[in-house]
Amino acid sequence: MPIQLPVLDDRNFEQLLEEAKRRIPTFTPEWTNFGGDSDPGITFVQLFAFLTDTLLYRANFISERNRLKFLQLLRVPLQPPAAANGIITIAFDRGPLSALPLNRGIVVSAGNVDFLTNDGLNILPVEAQLFYKQPILETDDRYRGFVEKYEAIRQAEELASSNSSSSGSAVRLAFYETAKMNAPSSGNPNPVLDLSKAQDNALYLALLAPQNIDPAAVRSVIANQTLSIGLAPDLSGDIKPLKPLALKSSTVQSVRILYEMPANASENAVVAQYLQLTPMVDTDISENTGIVQVQLPDLAQLQTWTFSDPLAEGIGDFPPRLEDDQLLDRLITWIRIRVAKSDTTNSSTANLRLTWAGINAARVYQAVPVVNELLGFGSGEPDQSFGLSNTPALPHTISIAVQDVDSGEITLWRLTDDLLSAGRNDQVFDLDAESGEIRFGDGLRGARPSGRIFASYEYGGGRQGNVGIGGINSSRDFRLQGGYKITNPIPTSGGDFGETIEEGERHIPLAIRHHDRLVTKDDFIDIARRTPGVDIGRVEALPLFRPTQPPVENAPGIVTLMAVPLFDDINPYWPTPDRLFLRRICDYLDSRRLVTTEIYIRGPDYVPIYIAVGIKVQGGYFPDVVRQTVRDRLNGYLSALPLGGPEGLGWPLNKRLIQKDLEAVVTRVAGVEFVNELRLGVKTTVEVTDANLRGLELPMLVGLSVTEGEPDTLDSLVAGKPEQTSTQIKVVPVPVSKKTC
Repeated sequence: MPIQLPVLDDRNFEQLLEEAKRRIPTFTPEWTNFGGDSDPGITFVQLFAFLTDTLLYRANFISERNRLKFLQLLRVPLQPPAAANGIITIAFDRGPLSALPLNRGIVVSAGNVDFLTNDGLNILPVEAQLFYKQPILETDDRYRGFVEKYEAIRQAEELASSNSSSSGSAVRLAFYETAKMNAPSSGNPNPVLDLSKAQDNALYLALLAPQNIDPAAVRSVIANQTLSIGLAPDLSGDIKPLKPLALKSSTVQSVRILYEMPANASENAVVAQYLQLTPMVDTDISENTGIVQVQLPDLAQLQTWTFSDPLAEGIGDFPPRLEDDQLLDRLITWIRIRVAKSDTTNSSTANLRLTWAGINAARVYQAVPVVNELLGFGSGEPDQSFGLSNTPALPHTISIAVQDVDSGEITLWRLTDDLLSAGRNDQVFDLDAESGEIRFGDGLRGARPSGRIFASYEYGGGRQGNVGIGGINSSRDFRLQGGYKITNPIPTSGGDFGETIEEGERHIPLAIRHHDRLVTKDDFIDIARRTPGVDIGRVEALPLFRPTQPPVENAPGIVTLMAVPLFDDINPYWPTPDRLFLRRICDYLDSRRLVTTEIYIRGPDYVPIYIAVGIKVQGGYFPDVVRQTVRDRLNGYLSALPLGGPEGLGWPLNKRLIQKDLEAVVTRVAGVEFVNELRLGVKTTVEVTDANLRGLELPMLVGLSVTEGEPDTLDSLVAGKPEQTSTQIKVVPVPVSKKTC
């Protein structure tokens, strides 16, 4: 049985006062008029009852203080708040036509929440719009008319192909419309552009001069300048596993992205040729939201194609046709963004799906800088400690400088996570990020500072940093006070509150058990739940399981972790984690795992479930209410989150899905007299009586029908599939005009 904490005394003031009054006749029989509060003796009794009550109240806190002291002796720090991060753009609006270089660390704000830029940024006086070639399918009613209209272009391309090759090849025109890439908005925060669905698998970034400004003047300003391109990938899908330490290799981008500009910009060019730009700062955009910095060419190369024949514009590899004359007048040049073809020949996963793209971008994180804060004077004694004025501190940003009083020499001390492993002369310190306490060594394990101690650091964190689109819109930097617009095109994320003392106390038994190391199955679950910056609804650990295709069981040295978010606006019963969610858990577990363990972090593999049920409603109940209750009960029963499943912990892994169990759930709904029939389909609309779910598979109800009488057919729950076309011959993209004469 659990240990019950004793209460030293549970009496209150009134009970102490009444007990003292009952003892008066026994100890002072001559005192007979103690019934009223006006008696001076009663006043003294009330005073001592109050003092005793206060003493007992404080004595009962001894056990709580012991727990806190035990937590302190264990050196188990409270989880500090996590800082939010995101991306911003700073657009030129008005003022002198010049580039504005900014170093890292510029303060931008969303109300009273401050952020710091994580990248240097060169703000160029240009605008950007993004376009892609949206294909027109053969099923489109306009397709046949386009074939007849552009037959001359097809014959010309076929002739050019036969002249350039002895064998020649057939040519098929692929018609497209110029489409603009949708920007994230509050109504659609995650628009996805799959470049594999574009006509030529590319995204075209049009650099435009600001309105009412001569493009030639802008070209002369931005020539040979550095352009920062921000890209945000679609976060759906899985992340790479954590390999054993000995098998780790150098980081290689999963998708190699090319950035190209016109190389033969001239009038009436026949074939488009591109100059590949070499990124100065390049990140794996397919995995993370990031910044790509490229250097623009000189003024002579910073041009674009022009065409005297409107039908020649946008054909083949040329950028898409722009039908807006105002945009054409402002056009400076194009940047084509695409996946390298060599990466897509043998891999079906090497593809780029983007949510947002833009220029003049920089990453930001929630923090406030503090420079040269005087912590105090080091006395040279062992085990010195000092406190930061602002908390919580971001550990990777802190630096400590100790200035010798006599010589004035300044030495920098470095941060360590374990003072006990430090040597006698190692100038190191330890930091409790949540409380801001800085500790130094005792002379045997870490040097003892003597002199003035200064700290430079950044602090911040909390869920107030998770702001929506456009929340970051100001800066205190004097260079950005006029003529520039600041915004965050996508929401910031990752901010989280710190751990409370009560939560830290509850964590003591777990900390003693796993010592912040991933060894047992329960260790994986307990430590993963403490990941900052994510709301985890459910965690399951599967030892010896590799979630590949096909799955592998009894795989030595492998642990798979299934994580389910707590919230999902689209599917509240079956939340799907994105890669950002999974990566935060992955990064948190990486430093706590054994070096020989291979860890896969995945979301559930949801299996589509179709249910059609016919019921008989009891008299006295509203049929609409009963049918809705049946829907809610089935959704909740099959949910992946707690309160779902037979035991209320979410649908269990490796549990068999049985039709009779679902009938029993429906029968227990108030107002259901009996179930006529329940039809179950798993993955398809073929009726089954049960289904085995293996590995990470969980049921997801995608089609549900509740009717009175006989149930609907399962086929009625599935929409028709769109037709698909294949291309096996040479394809020439051809733009079609939306304008009519």
